Amino acid sequence: MFQADAAMLSVVENLATGFRLSNDHTVYGPLLIVNNEAFSLKIPPPQPDASGRVLNPLTLLDPDALAILSIVTPKPELVVVGGGAGIAPLSHRAREYLTSIGLNVELANSKNASSTYNTLSEEGRNAALLAIPAGVSA
Repeated sequence: MFQADAAMLSVVENLATGFRLSNDHTVYGPLLIVNNEAFSLKIPPPQPDASGRVLNPLTLLDPDALAILSIVTPKPELVVVGGGAGIAPLSHRAREYLTSIGLNVELANSKNASSTYNTLSEEGRNAALLAIPAGVSA
């Protein structure tokens, strides 16, 4: 149906602590794929709030961690966000930032986000993937 580019970077496997990519590299921790390049993101690990409830790192995400998305060319039309074992909202500031630079955001768990990103890439759509490992259940 679709002709996949052999050089297209995709997620081959979601691991509890990272992601195995189609270029035979493994990225441990949070991942950003944009324009066929993979980046390991430095974002805080899951942390407890004042009540002791553990917060997903995406709810604390600083927009500065996503600054590359405002300078890459071509700019992706969509950022698929994987929240680990479940669906996690982005921090209000990060969501606002992505919207301000013209990007649409789709939330899913990391397994489904990776699959959606792979499918969009195979279709020739310019999407980005932001995901935390599937083992994060906060």
